[in-house]
Amino acid sequence: MGQESESAEQLRVIDEAPTLTQAASVGERVLTVLSVAVLFTVLALAGANRVPLLVGCLVLAASLALVLRWRWFHLRGPGRRPHTKVEEVVFLFVPVTLAIPGLKVVWGNSADTAAAWVAAAVPAALLAAYLVLRWRR
Repeated sequence: MGQESESAEQLRVIDEAPTLTQAASVGERVLTVLSVAVLFTVLALAGANRVPLLVGCLVLAASLALVLRWRWFHLRGPGRRPHTKVEEVVFLFVPVTLAIPGLKVVWGNSADTAAAWVAAAVPAALLAAYLVLRWRR
């Protein structure tokens, strides 16, 4: 009888454990799309137009804050699964690739419009890849 109650208790604890394989919520998916669109648009517009140094620094700082906020969200949330090696590698390059449009934005050298959009697409695409990888939690 003692073993049956121990087994029942162990099964109850297992059933109450958080599941780490939940899919991302609809709200998280919507915020992902909005975040990537905002990052892409702001970097592209700032890169295509000549912006003052202070504005360029603020755009780049806000972009980095957005990227790091998503990372913090995935690290600190309860019941989150650990990052895979692929997710770690993809995220490693997201802040680094902010330098591609960031150099034009900070130094105020306006690029042609097509080059600015392409430069902004690189960090936005990597952020999207990281967030989509995290959707399968």
